[in-house]
Amino acid sequence: MLDPDKWLLDNRDALVSIEKWQQTVNLLAEFFAAPAAFLVQHTGKGYQVTIASEQSSNPYEAGSIIVPEANIFCRKIVETGSPLYVRHAQADPLWDTNPEVHDDGFTSYLGVPVRWPNGTTFGTFCVMDYRQTDYQDIYLKLIHQLKDIIEADLELVEAYSNMKELAITDELTQLYNRRGCNVVCSQRMLLAKRMSIKLGMIYIDVDDFKSINDQFGHSVGDGVLVVLASSLRNCVRESDVLCRIGGDEFVALIAVNDQTSDFSNLRHRIDNCFSESLEAAKLPAATVSMGFSPVTSHSVTELLDAADKLMYEAKRSGEDRCFSDQSSAMQTPGSAPH
Repeated sequence: MLDPDKWLLDNRDALVSIEKWQQTVNLLAEFFAAPAAFLVQHTGKGYQVTIASEQSSNPYEAGSIIVPEANIFCRKIVETGSPLYVRHAQADPLWDTNPEVHDDGFTSYLGVPVRWPNGTTFGTFCVMDYRQTDYQDIYLKLIHQLKDIIEADLELVEAYSNMKELAITDELTQLYNRRGCNVVCSQRMLLAKRMSIKLGMIYIDVDDFKSINDQFGHSVGDGVLVVLASSLRNCVRESDVLCRIGGDEFVALIAVNDQTSDFSNLRHRIDNCFSESLEAAKLPAATVSMGFSPVTSHSVTELLDAADKLMYEAKRSGEDRCFSDQSSAMQTPGSAPH
């Protein structure tokens, strides 16, 4: 799903047609016989030119960023949520500190707000000229019509992203499902390789989960899984990947420094958080077993297989245990270190 607070140029979706938008912006400049036209995105970081008309007379190029406090025309549109037409900026003291006017020499500006599907402001669609202008109403209608093309594309991307999110997300826990695990973990592993980051895969499941369902009912069992998912979120970094890959089976792809100590520390945090959260939710007590495997393969399937084997080793040794493929059984919460 596209993040409204991230630059679209850094967060491209397959359905965002930059080429189509480029043609639309070029067409805007051509219709208005203007030296520059833009699609500009606004975030908390400022204003970025997403698309710039391809003209030698245009001083800005795609990717250019203007700080949020700058007194630019687009800022006025974002703040008011309304279209803006400035015929002669040099004659209006409001724009004396506008760098587009006193640095770049622009005199005229016509822009309209572009909105995300939820109604919040994406940014502006605008045309600028070094001359004073007096556009007829037909030109004002035209810029709105072209802007609608951009907004329709944003709605399409939003709908696609929502469907894609549903396809890779577990409905109960809102973690990634097995399909999402393969997609997102593969991406994270490629990124980690480029940045020389060490990763580890943790496999988690609830001990004797079937008896919880049998004794208390599936709604209680679902509650236990939701609490476990929440506990995992509270214990890992935001950049780590959490997935529910089966009934009571979860995995976490985490960044590690010292693999053994990182896993052991995380294990204890999860145990404590899970236990306390179950008690707070008035759910039956439960424990988890874990397996850990450092990432040495580029295949998510191989990682899941390795972690799964470690999990069953932990199960055979008794509940509430954790194993690593670097050593024999790791300590249980109440045991002394080996």
